[in-house]
Amino acid sequence: MMFVYVSVSIGFFPSAVYNRFILGFAGIFVVIASLLISIGITFYANIPLTMISAEVVPFLILAIGVDNMFLISRAERNIPSHITEMELRVAYAMKEIGPSIFAAAFCESLAFFIGMLTDVPALRSFCLVAGLAVLADFTL
Repeated sequence: MMFVYVSVSIGFFPSAVYNRFILGFAGIFVVIASLLISIGITFYANIPLTMISAEVVPFLILAIGVDNMFLISRAERNIPSHITEMELRVAYAMKEIGPSIFAAAFCESLAFFIGMLTDVPALRSFCLVAGLAVLADFTL
């Protein structure tokens, strides 16, 4: 459902050229990949995955990833139309919105990593998985 929502909302739906279906697919793929990276790192470190991590973190990272897609897409729409090369359009959009996304990802991951200082093991595992997933989402 989120894939369809992102594809329709980011693009221009009736248009066959500007529907941005592939962008929606790529964004959802980035979210899934960041979840796999964070869960894989925790499994590699022999840290057990709790149910709260398995149930809540995917929705959390999906919300952050979709928000970033909307921000980047909106910044790209504000680039002047005389710039036609896609690489330049993305570069200008990331120049505009990249620092905000970096600051948000840094603060979110820092907050989760500080949350690992708690004595509750399930919460500690959740904070680790969520912090790693935010970093992986930003990196991807």
